[in-house]
Amino acid sequence: MIEIPLRRSGYGTVRIAESRLWETYGSIGLLSTRRGLAPWPYAHWDRAARRSLTRAEVTIPGWLVHLYRARGGALPSFLLVVPRPSRGDLTADLAALAAVPAARVREELEQWFPQGVPAEVHPLYADPRARLAELRDFLPRYRRAALAPYEAPLRVATEEDILLRARILATQGPERLLGSLRGRRLSRHGDVLRLHGSAASTRTAVPDVSRLVLVPLVFGRGAPYSASAPDGTTAVAYQAEGAAVLLGEARPPGRRGAADDPARGDRLEILLGRSRAGVVRGLVAPTTTSDLAAALGLAPSTVSEHLTALVAAGVVRRRREGVRVLYELDGPGVALLRHMDNRRRVNAPDA
Repeated sequence: MIEIPLRRSGYGTVRIAESRLWETYGSIGLLSTRRGLAPWPYAHWDRAARRSLTRAEVTIPGWLVHLYRARGGALPSFLLVVPRPSRGDLTADLAALAAVPAARVREELEQWFPQGVPAEVHPLYADPRARLAELRDFLPRYRRAALAPYEAPLRVATEEDILLRARILATQGPERLLGSLRGRRLSRHGDVLRLHGSAASTRTAVPDVSRLVLVPLVFGRGAPYSASAPDGTTAVAYQAEGAAVLLGEARPPGRRGAADDPARGDRLEILLGRSRAGVVRGLVAPTTTSDLAAALGLAPSTVSEHLTALVAAGVVRRRREGVRVLYELDGPGVALLRHMDNRRRVNAPDA
């Protein structure tokens, strides 16, 4: 378990950033720890990725597999790079891995394995430079084979989650944002944020941080990742919304039909019609009628009509905040998205 103090002076600066490196690690961890028994909604991707890796003759290094299994999917921090404010590609992170000192690798491995570094990981301990070079060669080949077919939906899911969290941060502050990060790998206890690994993992306390970076991962379910930079920045992974994009191929681009013409295979649109389904999907965070209309490209009167019907049905609730009237999903609306939506995984609303 990793404990990160969240005193007010410690997370005055909070930002949300994507990381292709961390997302890649998360997917590898799923393959390494589940051994072909991936949970929903990863099972389809798991089978396709294993077939693709076999055809491409790409094999996960044995020492990396053992690191995942040793700590319930966690990785030592020397493999993780704190995401930068500007959006970069995998190349920049791989270059940072090349600069990791061998002494740091050995020190962290000794902390991870106080009873002695196991034989499976000893190649990394004996020659960190060679093994990290192997990793830098492996990761792009792995990503092309296992993740390239899902590149577009992964990017959309991550960007949508960042927009969702950014809205919460801007309108309700960091306390509410941290409270929205739910999952069995990430929990909050008072002023401490905890990342949970396996039951056998030791407890590690991170010094007070000057900046906190939240990293959304579609493959974040089994990825209790944390890394710190010399300037006091600490990055923490969390499970992003939208992992259901891995259930199948993304909807192909093309001209959309009428506003209420459901897309083939979209169960929520078949049930509600396209525009009303869009309203439901737009309410994963509290919003006003005008903001929702602008986001969906619909007339405010049309959105208002849909909201009135959804409130009457108990799917959406309405509350006043100052001079604004906010709409958000109620419990039945959350259940509807969880069971009918092809794209989103949403948390239950606050009581």
